[in-house]
Amino acid sequence: MLRTLAVVLVGLMVLAGTASAGIPDPDLSTISVGPDGCMTSCPAGEGPTYEYITVNARRADNTPIVGILSTSFFFTVTGGDVTITCVSVPPETDAAGDIQFSMVADETIEQLSPNALDIQCMIYTIVLTVSASVQVNTFDLNLNDCVDLADFSMFSAMYLTANPRGDYNWSGQVDLPDFGMFSAHYLHGNCP
Repeated sequence: MLRTLAVVLVGLMVLAGTASAGIPDPDLSTISVGPDGCMTSCPAGEGPTYEYITVNARRADNTPIVGILSTSFFFTVTGGDVTITCVSVPPETDAAGDIQFSMVADETIEQLSPNALDIQCMIYTIVLTVSASVQVNTFDLNLNDCVDLADFSMFSAMYLTANPRGDYNWSGQVDLPDFGMFSAHYLHGNCP
């Protein structure tokens, strides 16, 4: 009986907190990724960091909701294991209704290349109508869990082309900065 009463009280407190901040409209609240919607991955699981995911919370009258704590945001990511952490200070929606998160992905996104992670957001229990996606590239081009000579051979065939699989800085061209990024990850992963 006491346990049931405690659960009911906690539920009422959550609803009260939701009502005081405002109830997000799933069609007007948004999730976006920036600045370019792209990240790279390494089979060593060094966790490429993607900053930032921005969620904007808005009421049905299209006014921003201020003060929603980061712990009230829940993400579903399809396509790989990621850790999403609030980077806003303080960790709540600001005057514009915005809150930002970073995303660190592990080596499971290797299998995506050159596909994307799809990100869905829920505020409290309200699932936002829009979702976001982050394009993913990997240094392990042949997906054998090791950035090795075979990957270098594949990368060199892409050099000075517009092939998106070797364009690690997402500039539209596979060039010297991409080679620098590739070489920094050479022999990463489960290499013999």
